[in-house]
Parts: sequence; C-alpha cells; structure tokens
Amino acid sequence: MLATQPGRIVSVQRLIDELWADEPPERAIASLQAYVSRLRRALEPGRTARDRSAVLVSRAPGYVLQVPPESVDAARFAAAVEQGGDPAVVVKTLTGALELWRGDPLPELGESSLARAERSRLQELRLTAIERHSEALLALGRASEVVYRTETALAEAPYRERLWGQLMLALYRSGRQADAMAAFTRARQGLAEELGIEPGPALQQLAQEILRQAPNLQSPAPAPVAPAEAVVAERADPRGEPESSPDELVGRDAELRTVDRLLAEAAAGHGRLLLVSGSPGIGKSALLRELAARARGLVGSGTGVDGEAPPVFLPWAQILRGIASGRHAATALAEAFAPYGNLPAVLDPTLGDVLPLPAAERIADPEMARSRLLQGIVDGLVRLAGSAPLVIVLDDAHWLDAPSTVLLTMFAKALRGARVLLAVGYREAELAPGAPLAGVLAELVADPAAVRMPLDGLGPDGIAALARSVTGHDVPAETVAMLADRTGGNPFFVVELLRVLVAEHTLSPEHVPVRVQEVVRRRLAKLPGQVNAVLAVAAVLGREVAVPVLRDVVQIDELALFDTLDTAVVAGLLTPTDDPGLLRFSHDLVRQTAYQDQGPLRRARLHARAAQALRDTGLGTAAQLAGHLRAALPVLSPFDVVPALASAAREAYERTAHEQADELLGEGLELLRRAPAGERRDVAELDLRIRLAYMRQASDGYLAPVAAEQYAAMEPLLLRLRGRPVLDVLPALWGYASFHTAAGDVGRAVSVARAPAHGPGDPWAAVVAEVHEGHAALTVPDLPKAHRHFETALAALPGGELPVFPIVNWDPVIGAFAPAAIACGLLGDDASAQAHLRAARARAGRVGELFLDMYVAHFTAVVAADRDDPEAAAAAARDTLGLAERGGHREYRSLAALVLGWAEVRTGEPAGLARMAAARTDLGDAMRRFGRLEGLYADALLALDRRDEAAAVATAALEAGLPGQSAFAEPDLLRLRSLATGEPSWAAEAVRRAEKLHHAHALARAQRSVRS
Repeated sequence: MLATQPGRIVSVQRLIDELWADEPPERAIASLQAYVSRLRRALEPGRTARDRSAVLVSRAPGYVLQVPPESVDAARFAAAVEQGGDPAVVVKTLTGALELWRGDPLPELGESSLARAERSRLQELRLTAIERHSEALLALGRASEVVYRTETALAEAPYRERLWGQLMLALYRSGRQADAMAAFTRARQGLAEELGIEPGPALQQLAQEILRQAPNLQSPAPAPVAPAEAVVAERADPRGEPESSPDELVGRDAELRTVDRLLAEAAAGHGRLLLVSGSPGIGKSALLRELAARARGLVGSGTGVDGEAPPVFLPWAQILRGIASGRHAATALAEAFAPYGNLPAVLDPTLGDVLPLPAAERIADPEMARSRLLQGIVDGLVRLAGSAPLVIVLDDAHWLDAPSTVLLTMFAKALRGARVLLAVGYREAELAPGAPLAGVLAELVADPAAVRMPLDGLGPDGIAALARSVTGHDVPAETVAMLADRTGGNPFFVVELLRVLVAEHTLSPEHVPVRVQEVVRRRLAKLPGQVNAVLAVAAVLGREVAVPVLRDVVQIDELALFDTLDTAVVAGLLTPTDDPGLLRFSHDLVRQTAYQDQGPLRRARLHARAAQALRDTGLGTAAQLAGHLRAALPVLSPFDVVPALASAAREAYERTAHEQADELLGEGLELLRRAPAGERRDVAELDLRIRLAYMRQASDGYLAPVAAEQYAAMEPLLLRLRGRPVLDVLPALWGYASFHTAAGDVGRAVSVARAPAHGPGDPWAAVVAEVHEGHAALTVPDLPKAHRHFETALAALPGGELPVFPIVNWDPVIGAFAPAAIACGLLGDDASAQAHLRAARARAGRVGELFLDMYVAHFTAVVAADRDDPEAAAAAARDTLGLAERGGHREYRSLAALVLGWAEVRTGEPAGLARMAAARTDLGDAMRRFGRLEGLYADALLALDRRDEAAAVATAALEAGLPGQSAFAEPDLLRLRSLATGEPSWAAEAVRRAEKLHHAHALARAQRSVRS
C-alpha cells in the first residue's frame, strides 16, 4: 500500500482500514507497528536500533515510503505511458514498460478498496500503453506487429474502439482488406449485442475509408537509417534476398566429432543412445539431419507433433516409412519382421502394399495386443540392424504421444548389443511436467548407452561463420558482437536477423525484435499479399503442408498457387520434401507466427475448411480430421466435431493407444454438454458412452465400476429415445441389457429393452428383450421358458446386412443363435441345436472377426460335451483354444482347455486331466460360474477311477451352491457322486432333478446310472 504512493503520507487509520476492513483486531495499532518494524529491517538491514529510518519514515498522521518514484515499477510504468516524442522512442520506451507487466497487479492485497482502485488504474494505464505502442508502430510502418498485439488486447478489452481501429488499419496495411472489414464487423456485433450501441464516428469513418481504399491509409515511408547503426555488406544478388538456411552445419565441430564416434561405435555393434537437447532454433534438427546424412546403412527419421492429441505412433510410422523407402530396404525390413507379420503396417497402413508380408495377427485382448505390437516393433528393428547398421532419428520428442514414448524407452533398452544409433532431439526447457517424455527422461539419461549432448548458443567464431554462410561475405566484428548479444548465439535467431540485415542493410536497436516471432513478422510483411494469405492458410494445416489439401482450402487457380508457393520456398519460409506433394515450414516458429497473426474466428473458419478438404482428398487421418474440427468449434457445433472424435478414438484403440481413445471419447462427452438438449444430443451421447463402456469392459472387466457408470448414464438416454427405431440405438441397448442381465438385474434390462419400440412391430426390440429374458429364464432355471424366448427372438430377426458393435466386435445375430443352441441341446433337440450353431458359424464367417469365430466354437464344444460326444467336443474345443490363444482371451482359453481335457480323457488320453487341473487353477473363484464344466472334471476323474477325488469335487460343487445356469449341472454332479460313492439314492435324486430341469441328456445319463 505504501509503495503505490511513494513519497506520500498514508495515515495509520487508512492502513488499518485496508488491512482489516471492518474487523480490526483489538490491538490493531500495535500489530501495525510490528509490521512496520519488520518491514524497516527488511528495507534497511544495516540500520541499528538507534538510527532513524530513512526509507519508511514516521510522519503524522501515518507513514511515508521515502523512495524515488522510479524505484517503484508501477510509477515507472505510469511515467513511461505519459512520455511522448518520436515514434521510435515511444516504441522503445513502451516496449520496456510493457515488459514490466507480470499479470494482475497487487494480488497480495486481495479485494480491498485500495487494491481495486489501484488495480483498475494500472490496468487502464496498460491498455493505454498498448494503444500508444500500436499507434507508434503504425507510424513506423510496422503494421504486422500491431495485428497480434491488438488481437491479444481485445480479448481482454473487447469494447475499446481505439484498439479495434488500430487492428483494422494494421490489417489493411498488411494487404488484408477483407480481414480489416471482418474486424469491423466483429467490433460492431460485439458492441450491439453486449451494449446495444453502434461503433463511434471515428471507427465508422475508418471502415468507410478502408472500403474506398483512401490514400491517407497507406503506410508511411520507413524511417531513415541512422549512421551509427550496424551495417551488413550488401549481397551481389540484385533482389537483396538472403539464401535459405546454410547447407553446411557451422560452429558444431566438437559435436560432429562426437557424432562420428557414436556412428562408428554403433556400426561395430555397440548400440548408442544420443540425447540432443536445447532451446527452439538452437540447431538440434540441423545436427540430427547432419547425423542422418553421415550415417552408413539404414536410416529412418520421425518427428513429434505439437497438439492436444498428437497422432498416435506417427513419428514411428515416419521412421518405418523412411527405412522402407531406401534402396533394397523394403526387402530387409520384410525379412526382419517376418516372424511377426506386417506390424509396420499397423503404424503406417501405406506399408501394407510396400512390404511383402501377411497382415499382423489381430488380438482382441487390449493389453496383450499393445504388448505384442510394441515388443514386435522393437524386436523387428533389432533384427533389421543385423543386416546393416541402423540409425533412427527422433526429433521434437518433447511432443511425443504416450504410446510412442513407451516404444522409445523399450527400444532404447534393446539397442545395447545391436548395431543401432538412436538419436533423440527435444526441448528440455519446454518439456511440460505432464508430457510423456518427462516421465522417462531420467531413465533414458541414466542408461549406460546414453550420451547427452545439450546444445548451447554459438560463440563469436560460430556466429561469424554462420553469417558468412548466409550472406556470402565476412561481416564486421561489431555486427558479430551485436548478433551474439541479441540472440545468445541461437542459430535460428541469428539467421533470421541476418535476413533482415541483408534485406534492409541495417539493424538499429529499436528495429530488432526481442522474440523471433517478431523477426518472422518482418519477413512476412515484405512478401506479396497473396503469399501471406496462402501462408496463413498453410499455417492452419500444420508444419507439413499437403499441397492438394491446401489447394482445396485456398481455392485459387492452380498455377497461381504454385507460383505463390515457389515464392515462399525461395524466401526460405517453406522447404520442399522428398514428396512432391508435400511442403514443410522451414521452422515451426514461422508457422506459429503466421498462425497467430490471424484472428480466432478466421482461424476457426480455416480449420473447418481444412477438415472438409481432408475429407474430400482422403489425405488425412481420423486424428488429423478431429484436430481441425476441434479447432473450428467457434464456427461449428459440437455435433460436427463429436463423430470425428469417435472415429479418432477407434483409430487410436485399434493401435492399442487405449488411454488416448478414452480421452478422445471423454472430450466428446464434454463437448456435448455445450450442445442444445434434445434427441440429437442424446443419440450422440449414447454412441460415445457405449464405446467407452465396451472399452472399459474389455480392459477392466465386464462388471467393472467404470463400465457400470457408463451404463447408469445410458438408462435415461435410452428411455428418452424410446420413439426411435431400435436399430439406431441397438449397440447401446444390447450392451445395457447384457450388463444388467450379468449383474442379476434382469427385470431392469428387459424393461428398458422393451421401452424404445417404435410402435409394436419393431423387430429389434423383440430380439433384445427376448434374448435377455431367455438368459434370465436360464438362471431361474426354467429351460422351456428360456427356449421359447430364444426361439421367439430368432423368429423376430430381420434379414439383410446387420450392424456390428463399435470398438469391441460383437454381433446380435450370433448373440441370439448361440444361446438358442444351448437351450435346444439341453432339451435334447440336437438337430435344432446343430442348425442354430451352423447359422451362427455362417454369420461369424461373414462378419470375419476372430472373437466371433471363437465364441461360436466354444458354444459348439459345450453342446457336444453335453450330449456326451467327446470326439466332436475335442474338435470344437481345439478350435476355441487356438483362437483364444491368438486373441489373448484368457478366460475362453481356460474354458476350452476344460472341455478339451475332458474329451481327451474320455478318448483314452489321461494327460487331459492335467490340462483340466491347470485350467481350473487359472479360473480360480470364477470356476463357480461354470458348474457344467466342473461336472466334466468330476467325470474325467471318475473315468480314470479316481473315485474319492471325483466324489470330493462333486460334493464340494453341490454344497457350495450352483448359481444361475450352473444349476443345469446338478443332475450330473448328483449322478457322479452316486457312482463315486456307491450310494444309489444320489442317482435317484439326479433323475428327479433332471426331469424337473427338463435336461434331456442329463436325464438319460441318470437313468442309466439307476439301472446299473
């Protein structure tokens, strides 16, 4: 409080009021004196108790802070705002003043009246400073710098018409007349909608002058060159344009010697990990390119991508694609990955046609699929290094997605004894704490094979060499010193400043931007308007620019577009790539500058057009499409974005990036909260939630709480959508009914399944309800009722092509036929059971999913075992076991082993019992759910004359209780107990239970036991 009024007395009462408001302590003055005493000791640590304070002085009726005004930053700021003079002086003064700003002032004073008043005064001063700064920049002809400054300020103060006018004038002077008028429209709409007023006369007059292209709006002539300014010799090139970035790497001799040593060691079989770090523009990418150029053997390069949801595995896809493009490399790559199938094509589908390999095996279990993919890629690359030395370059690793980072750490551990050099570049200072690389960097650095190479700025000799390479001449020593002082030796900063020097022949201190973005803006301002317009669109597309997509977005004549791009390439802003249809920004800071210079609504519109162009050309991934649509939200609705997020989530899930898939679907749900309530939002939300539920069930368990949360949220949606055809919500409806049936709440499942029928004739409502009522009847157990429900469901099935469930594959037709086969088999109707299984098998063949083939094979094995046909059961169980092992379905693998082991024992192979015992151990407590398979185990023990063990297994199962469908095992367990113990009463009870359950085959077996 004292510092806000240096040299002025602040009364004791005022200080008390500000410190404690309406509730001062009983001894407020004593407390205040204690604060003053401590403050004096801090301000004058050498003062003794006898010395009077010369800084915090007691003066009635309070205290005064006796310091020069310029020692208080707020006072210096206010004085700078009031200072006038030449525009160049104003720019310099206000640039320094604005750099004093560190956010909201006086946060430690909270919301006291003094704080509010002073805060308001300083914020108003700051906006005035920005306006005066922009006015001076316009007077100096630096319009492009005004654009981004005023856009930022208007986000805080959207009603300041002076700022709107400066933005409009800056856009007009930058060759962007349409954008200038769009800014006027935004200003007018904001004032009208929020305040109910029209823009003032000055702003309206400016808009009219822009429309007339009034001469008085033209930029002023540039300021004359001062003789004391540093001068760079003019190049012989009549255009006065510098060359592109120098071809050779200068100033990095020591680093290049290390690179050569590591390349030699790696080629000799001593794998090395090179970690290159530094700030943006320091030369990491240039060094890594030089490393790749010096490598002998196979080389692959990839780059991390900035963004909220970077494309999964994209850097590794680039690496594999780069390796495959080398001479004879595709053959070597195919040989290296031969044991694993075409795993590279999982990361980059274009390699499916390049590598002569069969498709990689699909695995349904999420964790096993990811593990096999990652380990397979690592092993394949290590095998590849056996044919030739392998160099892998991974740049901008601070932007890596999580799955790519996991793959990086796994590969780093595997390269020690291989002929591999793995070089990783990253910006350590910009590594966010939550970035995937941040979590593993310490582990990478500690690796014995790792060599750290932090890059610092170039020294004077390096800067001089770089300047000579760029300009073609030696530059004066004072210019080298100035460049070192202004850039800290950052090569990109040096090159960019040299471009300005060569173009303008001078670089006065006030014209040198503090940040490299300002340098880039000066370069952009000197290009033709159409080049700037095209670069602005290209900046929206990303660091790499697909020319066909760009052509679709800008919609100008093709030849004119190519001429414009050639100009940008010559200017060094874009660089060609090996792909003739792909250009790349020379540095991402160039792209960022061009991107930020556009207003947020313009950027949003361009993102929307970019998304449409990606659809039209087919050149984008689902993740890229989702990224553009997400950025277009100000001009699109959530309904335009959510389907793309769902597609990107599926793409991520299929690549085993489960966390990213989960995040994308969660983002979609958050977006839908901003959409208007109604049927359209309910349908979209239901689709996202069932995708999330299936993902969570696959990874966390069928009845996992996280899945239960999704199904709980689906219930009101399903009820509200009861008027729609069930086919529209079938995946969610089936999943909901299955979940609640498995959870024992069949009534709830069936009531919701019946509710959505669009009239009484909707067949899918009947199918869902009848199937799950059939399952419920089996758990009672009421076999005839279950059979009626299943047959009713089959009769209701419509014809034609039917849908499959999203993300986790399933088919409602098989979901009806398979349990119907079980019911028919239990009733002894073997012909119908086989017919249903054939229909299910045919459907699975048409859908072509491993899980469905395995599911039908398992039901076939169970039906065969129930009718006491060990040969047929063995064949089907072997099919189930093979498919379960391929897909990583642990539970189905154990169930198949139980049936197969029983069939082996019954056909004379005693070793089958050990297979069954291992499967029972694997299932653990879950074995209680499979009472009929427990009966098969007891039957196998009895067949091997291990009567005591058979009796113990049967007795334990009966006494533990047989929940749900396991009740159908009771007659067989009673029969086996009778045979094992010699007690005939158990066989008679088995007959009674089989008759009551209508279990035909169990009844026949029990009757034979009674007769024997």
